[in-house]
Amino acid sequence: MAKIDYVDGRKVRGKLCKKSKEVHRVRNGREQVYEMEIDPGKPSKSQKAHRSLFGATNAIVNRIMLDPEQVAIWEERMKETNRDIHPWEPPFPKRYITVREYVYDIVSKQLSQTPPMKRRKARLPLSLPRGVTLQIKTFQELSASELYEILKARFSVFVCQQQIIYLDEDNIDFLAVHFSLRRSGLVIAYARLFPEADTSVMRIGRMLTIERGKNFGKYLMAQMKEYAKSQGATKLRLHAQTQAVSFYEKLGFHTVGDIFEEANIPHVIMECRL
Repeated sequence: MAKIDYVDGRKVRGKLCKKSKEVHRVRNGREQVYEMEIDPGKPSKSQKAHRSLFGATNAIVNRIMLDPEQVAIWEERMKETNRDIHPWEPPFPKRYITVREYVYDIVSKQLSQTPPMKRRKARLPLSLPRGVTLQIKTFQELSASELYEILKARFSVFVCQQQIIYLDEDNIDFLAVHFSLRRSGLVIAYARLFPEADTSVMRIGRMLTIERGKNFGKYLMAQMKEYAKSQGATKLRLHAQTQAVSFYEKLGFHTVGDIFEEANIPHVIMECRL
C-alpha cells in the first residue's frame, strides 16, 4: 500500500505499480487508476552545487555569446585548441564543434576551481564588528581620557598579565602614532608606530589585544601597513616575543638575527617589506 500526492492535490491509498508509475484503488466496486506524481524530494548538497554551477556558467556564457567581438575571440581560441588536439593519443580529448560548447567547457572548469567559501572569506578585507571603532592619533591629538585608557590597557596586559616589571613611559610615545580599537571608549586592541633612525623603516611597539581571537590584531596591522606606506616607509620592524613569532609570520614578517632578552623575556627582531 502507498500514500501518494497527485497533480490534483489529493492523497489516496492504493496499490502502487512501480513499472507503470500508477496507483490502483478499488472503491465502491470500481477500480480507479491514478498517475503518480513523483516527488523529487530535497536536493542534496552535490545537486545544489551542480545546479548553482550550471546556472552561473550559463549566465556567463549567454553574456559572452551576445557580444560579437567576444565570440570572434573565443572562436579563434577554439580553433587553436582543436589544432593542438590529437584524437588518436590518450586520453583521447574531444574536438569542439561549436563556440558555445567550448566557452561553456572553459567557464565551467574555471568556476569549479573557485576556492571554497572559507578561503574566499579569508581573502576579503577585514572589517570591524558593530560598536568597535578605529582611532589613529598622534600623542598631541590624544585627549587625557584617551591616553588614560591606552596606558591602562598597556599596564593590564604587560604588567598584570605578563608580569613584566619595566618603565612603560619611555618618551617614545611623544613621537609615535597611536592605533587603537575602542568599544564604548575602552581600548580592546592597541599598537604604536614610530620612525627609527633610518627614515625608510618604521617600528611597531606595545602591540596588544584585550579581546583575543577576533582578528583585531590583524586589522590593526593592516592599518599600520597602509599608514607606513603613506609616509614613505619601505619596511616595518618590531621586537616580537618568541611565543608570538608564528602570529607575525602569518602577517608577512620574518625573523632577523638571534634571540635576545628584553625585560627578561626572550625576543627576536622581525621585519616586513611594504
